Amino acid sequence: MTNAADSLGEQGRRVFIDALNLAYWCGMPPSLRFPLALMRQLLANGDQAFLYFDASARHALKHEGEIYQQLLQYPRPCIEVPAGRTADGVMLRYARIGGASIVSRDRYRDYRSRFRKLIDDPTRLLPGFVADDLLQVPALELAAPVPATAELAWQQLQPLLEHPQSGGPRAVTSLA
Repeated sequence: MTNAADSLGEQGRRVFIDALNLAYWCGMPPSLRFPLALMRQLLANGDQAFLYFDASARHALKHEGEIYQQLLQYPRPCIEVPAGRTADGVMLRYARIGGASIVSRDRYRDYRSRFRKLIDDPTRLLPGFVADDLLQVPALELAAPVPATAELAWQQLQPLLEHPQSGGPRAVTSLA
């Protein structure tokens, strides 16, 4: 059996980040500094990384609303699933189609019958934790420094999003 760290392709691993789930990894209030730190580290490592948000994320993250709005200017790697659909369902569907791994602590119980193979695969559904200001995802052999604030995390991530392959502000994407 291979692990997620071994599944490097020509453009690195394809990793979907359950962004709101990660935002809660250190409790309330949720913070974008966790998903942004993970995305920055993945992109810096040459991996493909995508943040998935429910439409309700703008309310849960209202205290970081300006940063959230800036993120949405990058529609390819930062995906807000439209109201009426769940980020979980869309993310699981595209992970199955594209062979991506998902970083989340969610067990996706509501989706188990439809996505059992993906959910039960320890190389595809990857939990993690935060300790000593490092966000760690053991299956990816990754430890990402977590900045003190979401603003600092955004400042560190934004230059990597400007790279043409990351789908900058003018990129077009579809949730088809």
